[in-house]
Amino acid sequence: MGTSENRRVDEKGRVTLPQSIRESLGIEAGEEVTVELDDGRVLIRPRISREEFVAEMAGCIDAKARAESAEPTDPRELKDDWTGDL
Repeated sequence: MGTSENRRVDEKGRVTLPQSIRESLGIEAGEEVTVELDDGRVLIRPRISREEFVAEMAGCIDAKARAESAEPTDPRELKDDWTGDL
């Protein structure tokens, strides 16, 4: 799995991330993180900007993938995917 430490949730629902985990993920005070519930687990990860996401995805879709037809998608679902964690 990875690094694991037990932490208490305070009366306001806050949890302090261990310094070693913050350092390994490059999370600094005041930065935003994404908190996600996934199959009974809470996932906390650094939030990346849309610009960083686009830069990381550049080149992932080649000409062949573009030529193949994609399943129709409801635009509202796409909007939710892009803005759901804002």
